[in-house]
Amino acid sequence: MSLNQEARISPDVLFQEVGGEAVLLDLKSESYFGLNEVGTRIWQLIEVNGNLTHVLDIMLDEYDVAPERMEADLMDLVGRLTEAGLVTLESANAPPD
Repeated sequence: MSLNQEARISPDVLFQEVGGEAVLLDLKSESYFGLNEVGTRIWQLIEVNGNLTHVLDIMLDEYDVAPERMEADLMDLVGRLTEAGLVTLESANAPPD
């Protein structure tokens, strides 16, 4: 996994924001996944443009945090979302489906 990839949200995932945080429901597995405020913002950015470098750049503009920390947190969350089947990763240079 690297910043040179794009995250694509599974069509089987429902997103519901509640008070700045979010709950994701995977319709396929019927499991829930909770996101805090920062995770919710990352999810929103992935929905708009899943390019992980783009997501990181916006997060660094919006949050006062060391770039290494934000990158580590982004990659950790994307890794967990991928393991849960909520997103898939592909090369940023791959043509769209």
